[in-house]
Amino acid sequence: MKKPNKIQTVLSVASCKLTRGILRKTGRGGTALPGIVAMKVAKNILAVPASEMDIVVVTGTNGKTTTCNMIEHALSENGHDCHRDKSGANLLHGIASDLVCDTNWLGRPRNRYAVLEVDEAALKQVVPYIRPKVIVVTNLFTDQADRFGSVENTLAEIRKGVKRSPGSVLVLNAEDTQSASLALDVPNKVIWYGLDETVGEQGKTDLSDAGKCPKCGSEYEYDYHIYAHLGGFRCPKCGYCRHTPDVAVTSIDKMDTNGSMVHMRTDGSEEEVFVSLPAVYNVYNAAACVAAIEALGFPAQEAIQSLSNVRSAFGRMETFELGGNVLQMILVKNPAGCNQAFTYVTSFKDPFNAVLCLNNRTGDGHDFSWIENTDYEKLCSDPYLQKLYVCGDRAQDLYDRLKRAGADESRMELVTDYTKLVDELEQENCTTFLLPNYTAMMELRTALGPKTGNKEFWE
Repeated sequence: MKKPNKIQTVLSVASCKLTRGILRKTGRGGTALPGIVAMKVAKNILAVPASEMDIVVVTGTNGKTTTCNMIEHALSENGHDCHRDKSGANLLHGIASDLVCDTNWLGRPRNRYAVLEVDEAALKQVVPYIRPKVIVVTNLFTDQADRFGSVENTLAEIRKGVKRSPGSVLVLNAEDTQSASLALDVPNKVIWYGLDETVGEQGKTDLSDAGKCPKCGSEYEYDYHIYAHLGGFRCPKCGYCRHTPDVAVTSIDKMDTNGSMVHMRTDGSEEEVFVSLPAVYNVYNAAACVAAIEALGFPAQEAIQSLSNVRSAFGRMETFELGGNVLQMILVKNPAGCNQAFTYVTSFKDPFNAVLCLNNRTGDGHDFSWIENTDYEKLCSDPYLQKLYVCGDRAQDLYDRLKRAGADESRMELVTDYTKLVDELEQENCTTFLLPNYTAMMELRTALGPKTGNKEFWE
């Protein structure tokens, strides 16, 4: 893609930096508008810094932010200067804002590497400008149905992006029937990651997002399941099946609130690895991180060593201290992710409270019918659950769903004000799990800020 001339570049960079500076002085994040202004001045401004960088793009339904965080941490820990978009603005203009503001006035990048989270539908818009060296696809589940429709539509959007970047190395989840099919009929090199059969069955099996064999249209059979439609899939008619991972977790030996001890196989050898973030889905994210580091051309060991001290990303297993209690925030936004969060929460045998927050704004998807397909029964039946707080724009709908799931109304509270919620949580005397969707997470973090000291992403 042709880059703008020097005058256009300077004007574009200056307008981007100035716009974001003004917005942040007034207490706003300045995520998309600076990029809109910059690309009005020079449409192809992203191509200027990107031409001097090795960029990793991460897309998919669940795990984008955490996987990006892990990859950036691995690069930084090993002395590779790396840019990371921490704002979460993963559409074209948000990415432009962040990348352009991290340059000098001539558009020269301050870092050699970049790790960027990209929305599934925006991938096809972003990759022609930045030509990423690596594209990581975490998984594909039904999400934001009013925007994407079926998971097959999401897959089609990502496929358009992959086809516009034939030189990128693809890092794909071997157990995900949907994202694995991206490897068909493309020239891209592929590095596979996954969890072996020895990891075993993980809870309730839901094959609603599995789809059908992309080669012959038959339904899959499974040799084992990890969770949802992830597992050892195969087509009984044409033989299309799970690819053997290049990076494989062969066992999960221990898991608690501090993280997971696993065995991981890379380059033909197997070793014990500690992942400092808990839950099975973070084990997947860790494997994706190792595969991405290899795709960049670095030894797997650079990623493996860094996983022991990686910190939680914004709102993803983020931990706060309030009134002597521990609060852990887990973003939930669709049935698959929510169910896995419940599996994690209910795996610990100590009293706990849960805060469930549901909005249906543009950032979340206006269709919140996904709560009907979510296993709230698992949470509500847990004997260690002490109290359920229900918040958000759609709190009443969620409250009613929890009642149908068997929640004890005497232990439920409908809260309309987050400041009041924080005051109440400060008086509690056990661990509390905060389970909001995206815009509710932002509001809840803001309310927690004055008493926990957490900062906004740009501070």
